[in-house]
Amino acid sequence: MMEFAGNELDFERATKLEWLETNGLGGYACGTVSGVRTRRYHGLLTASLHPPTLRTLLFAATEDKILCADKTYALTAHLFRDGTKTAWTVPTKFAIDWSPVWTYELTEAKIVKRVFMPHMQNAIVVRYFVQPKRKTNLLVRLFFGWRDHHWTMQPVVPFDVEISSRKIFVRSPFKPSTCLCHFAHNGDEFRPELNWWHNFWLTVETERGLDDTESLFCIGTIVKEFDCDGHLDIVASVEPTSVEEIADWEAKEIERRKRIVQKGQGDEFLSTLLLASDAFVAFRSSTGTKTVIAGYPWFTDWGRDSLISLSGLTLVTERFSVAREILLTFASYISEGMVPNFFPESGETPTYNTVDATLWFVIALYRYLRYTKDESVLNSLWSQLREILLCHLRGTRFGICADRDDGLLVWGATNRCLMPDAQLEALTWMDAKVWGKPVTQRIGKPVEVNALWCNALAILARLAQQVEDSEIATLAKLWADKAQRNFERVFWNESENCLFDVINPFGEPDPSVRCNQILALSLPFRLLSPEKEKAVLQKVERELLTSCGLRTLSPKHPKYIGRYIGPPSERDAAYHQGTVWAWWFGPYADAVEFVEGKKAVQSKVRHLLSKFLSNHLREACIGQVSEIFDGDEPHEPRGCFAQAWSVAEVLRAWVERVLGKIPKPLWDER
Repeated sequence: MMEFAGNELDFERATKLEWLETNGLGGYACGTVSGVRTRRYHGLLTASLHPPTLRTLLFAATEDKILCADKTYALTAHLFRDGTKTAWTVPTKFAIDWSPVWTYELTEAKIVKRVFMPHMQNAIVVRYFVQPKRKTNLLVRLFFGWRDHHWTMQPVVPFDVEISSRKIFVRSPFKPSTCLCHFAHNGDEFRPELNWWHNFWLTVETERGLDDTESLFCIGTIVKEFDCDGHLDIVASVEPTSVEEIADWEAKEIERRKRIVQKGQGDEFLSTLLLASDAFVAFRSSTGTKTVIAGYPWFTDWGRDSLISLSGLTLVTERFSVAREILLTFASYISEGMVPNFFPESGETPTYNTVDATLWFVIALYRYLRYTKDESVLNSLWSQLREILLCHLRGTRFGICADRDDGLLVWGATNRCLMPDAQLEALTWMDAKVWGKPVTQRIGKPVEVNALWCNALAILARLAQQVEDSEIATLAKLWADKAQRNFERVFWNESENCLFDVINPFGEPDPSVRCNQILALSLPFRLLSPEKEKAVLQKVERELLTSCGLRTLSPKHPKYIGRYIGPPSERDAAYHQGTVWAWWFGPYADAVEFVEGKKAVQSKVRHLLSKFLSNHLREACIGQVSEIFDGDEPHEPRGCFAQAWSVAEVLRAWVERVLGKIPKPLWDER
């Protein structure tokens, strides 16, 4: 349980602390502890109408008040563009046990408010439990929006609202036959208002340099009187709903989440991360299979993110059937030896625009086999694995091909010239652009891509032996030996005593000291001599390692940017130019164990992760791991407040390296 009380809940802190609920469809609810909506993404029901996409804000917020005798207590607050805010009563306690819960112990009554999303339903439940000492009235005002979750709501014509007993139907103002959202409640009275409230101030959007005000449609207020213990239930749903279903939904959700947390066996960090991981596994309607949401609140599912996250989200957590489903889905969409990086919302052809996602697919498959020994998956995927190898050797999209001289993988250049800019859409994970141009131009031979390539070749050679494909076994081993033999020679930067970041096909190698080089130490098969491995690890620790992950660029570099702030162009320019990424904790932990041994993991990694988790799980989005952090201290959390590969790789590092719970390798790796 994550619990906050007393001085931890002043207005400023409570307006920065965020919470997140998800439904397994890509839909979500999120907000601040104070109730102030500081982001366009804050809302009680953002439904995924074409899972996991078409996310649409419907139920935006409530305004909760307690009336007792001559006193009024406001349990939620609003902030307006002129800087004014409504009154707010500090909760006695806020906690996330199995879902967010607020407790108010007033002189006249005790109120407990809980919100949760039922699994696999576009619905949100808000429950208020009241223990009055005298007659008490609870008033809950409902605010509605109807927009893409990336936009802000601007006033249009009033919504068509139908009120029937204890149900409310909000219909499209343009097509009244279409019900946008169903509300149900067990209140005593509903007081319609049906008007627009304007100038809600979204302060985080101000910081992000985006439009920062919006209007919301006030449906009306639910009123319930208490003269003894009782509760008010409200449910909002895309489908017809009833408050009679709430008790069953709650019992099922408590039991489902309890099963997840129990796998932590009393380890507080592990239990919290296991529950956090559940938010990212979702259903994709276009394929009928499970997928991975890259991050909340704004990402959907991406190939690279899914495959990097797969080990932490599905193998460490023993969701083996989900891992299998994801791998088979990606394999079914392999084209020209490449896995897709993006599935469009409307079922068009997937997007194939990464140089590394396919290599992460091979690594993810290897890790899956290590955990499950599931030979049936290997046999069913073998034709696609052959295609991956052969297409990369002879060349595939965007000039991706193996260099016949050194065996390493190159992209973005053909016939000794660069491909036209319009065609350079095959991106490494450092894919930020400003005004259409890459911030970190990494055409040629990126170091992390070739660490993945060398390992993928070695894995495919051994898998080919396992399925008795002698032709591929011989071919893959030949190229694996060549690439591994040349990796150190090509990438070693003598002057910096570490690895070059990119080998430029027509110019000098890029000597930028970046986190990418740690993959040369952290993947299964050794690419450097022990002495050079130690040198790289020491370099990374001196210049890139922080309390929140690895910097993307050394502070010594003239292009280093220490803070990720400002409008989109400034943030994109900083995204990989010094910003810290938490997901690199995973490769760092692997590297420490491979290079320095298990004792070093306990002395270095355990201490580092324990401190990080103790602090970070109680800031930003409670119980989640943020996408990025400022490169400069105090390393403020930025970007997505809940990121799949951040959670996954921190979780994997904790379980596999700190706790030592990892299956034996399939083969002698190092």
